[in-house]
Amino acid sequence: MVGIVGFTKFSLTAPLNSPIEAMAKSITTGVHQQARLYLDNFMEAACVSLRGCSHCFDFRSEDGSVYAIVYGSIFGNTVNPAERLVQTYEYGKEALSKLNGSFCGVILMRNVPQVILITDRFGSRPLYYAFRDGDIIFSSHARGILSYPFPRKLNERTLVKFLLYGKVGILGDDTWFEGIKLLPPASILTFPSNGKYTIERYWDLEYFSELSKKDAIESICKAFKRAVNKMVNNTTGNVAVMLSGGLDSRSIVAALSTKNRRRITAVTFGVKGCDDISIAQKVTQRLGVSHIIIEYEPDELSKYAEKVVYLTEGQDTVNVSYLPYVAEQMNRRGLSWYLQGFMFDLLLGGSFLSKEFFESNDFIEVLEKKCRLFEFQEIKELLNKRLLHLIPSVRKEFIELAKESKGDSPANKVDYFFIHTRVRRYTLMGSVILREFCEEILPTIDNEVIEVIRKIPPELRFNYRLYREFLLRLDSSLAKIPYQKTLIPPIFPHWLWRLGYLPLILNRIIKGRLVKHTYFDFNEILRTSSHWKKLIRETLLNNKSLAYELGYINKEFVEKLVRAHYSGKDFGEKLAFLITFELLLRVFFPVNSY
Repeated sequence: MVGIVGFTKFSLTAPLNSPIEAMAKSITTGVHQQARLYLDNFMEAACVSLRGCSHCFDFRSEDGSVYAIVYGSIFGNTVNPAERLVQTYEYGKEALSKLNGSFCGVILMRNVPQVILITDRFGSRPLYYAFRDGDIIFSSHARGILSYPFPRKLNERTLVKFLLYGKVGILGDDTWFEGIKLLPPASILTFPSNGKYTIERYWDLEYFSELSKKDAIESICKAFKRAVNKMVNNTTGNVAVMLSGGLDSRSIVAALSTKNRRRITAVTFGVKGCDDISIAQKVTQRLGVSHIIIEYEPDELSKYAEKVVYLTEGQDTVNVSYLPYVAEQMNRRGLSWYLQGFMFDLLLGGSFLSKEFFESNDFIEVLEKKCRLFEFQEIKELLNKRLLHLIPSVRKEFIELAKESKGDSPANKVDYFFIHTRVRRYTLMGSVILREFCEEILPTIDNEVIEVIRKIPPELRFNYRLYREFLLRLDSSLAKIPYQKTLIPPIFPHWLWRLGYLPLILNRIIKGRLVKHTYFDFNEILRTSSHWKKLIRETLLNNKSLAYELGYINKEFVEKLVRAHYSGKDFGEKLAFLITFELLLRVFFPVNSY
């Protein structure tokens, strides 16, 4: 896997035989990746990157007192990103808040001595950490810390979070491993040699509604065009754009200059004949953009389920098993970089907003209902009785996180909440998988773009109201092509756009026989695919599964859920989480580790 891994050597109990090579190996997944080691009396580290487009940078001051490593990129930066991070850090938190990029970094101050870990404003390049015997261990993947070595013990509180509020990922900064934490976004962790560490936030996203509709459209168009083209211009190698039937990726190709459209290759994936492929073909034909279509048979993707769990360390679920396959295919075609509209549906489309958030006096109650995976009664039947005492404290943590959400209205607080939960702990895992094979470019988190979006009233973001006019302004011809979720072009009036959902509802009623709408209909796949049914038998219906043998969940409830799904109920999402948990135990917590 790509990223940083390392540890300090401040204490006298640091391992005599350096584990850094083993740690680097644990996050290296193929010959298409390379590792560089950085050894010092106070710290050892490594950075793993793709051979075709290294995202690892290091810097050492002339007097040797400061050393830094950065994984990622600083947008529009002409200086070594590691050097830029050191220079910016020396000017303080306000300067860091203006640093524009997707990165994580570590700085060693030898004269103090101390180590500083830093994440970008959205935590788009995860950085995990743990403490042992007076030292800090850090890694872009928890697996790197486990290879220090670090004790493997399942965090049972994480299990309750995963099953209760799985729709937003793992709440807070916990991982599946006790003692290993995820560093928050826009954070500085300072670890001095005495071990008395601090974590400070240097920036936070705060919404305040101030732009008119006219000003919002004009401002976001300018900022987005500038961001997309700036990043493509600063990139060497073959650049792709992940083009689906949605609006996020379409906005990216619409924002590209004529010159850059000739340079990029659009990549679309899905089952043969699905809407995403046919819609993307219309977009590329309209623009004259090169297009690669990656088709797959859902039946064959079950073999990638364990890989999803391994690469994301159980933070993403097996219903995205198409992603490792797609990433491999992109790498084989020589694509070094890809553009994607990361969380733009939330930022500009209000995809997680609903009428209740504008009407309810208690947005937290509505929010909690929206985020629950299993209902409270189901959780009580699903979990082993010894874990039920954790439910109240997990629920309290959810409510506290919701209360801490910032914004000048309930709707703005909701978007803040989802950015800091689901996007950071669940959505981002798709990027983590793809980066194993092809590096990522994220124009949607550009500072100027975010500065505009946080001033747009939620009423304009809600239900893609502003988004549709934004696309129309970028390229009116692309607004005439249907949107995948409604099959109605964005240029149509809003009331007609809403009617586009009716065929989808009908299609759901007759079990997918009307149109091949989605690129991966997991509910139907679990009912019809022999390979996926086999995976269910081997995981959820197996008496020897670790989830049952180790006393975490109750098999009777799971069997009832499987039967209900086979009889026509759509419980694919819940089953995906349960399969993921069983595979997590097998990959990271085999029986001999207890």
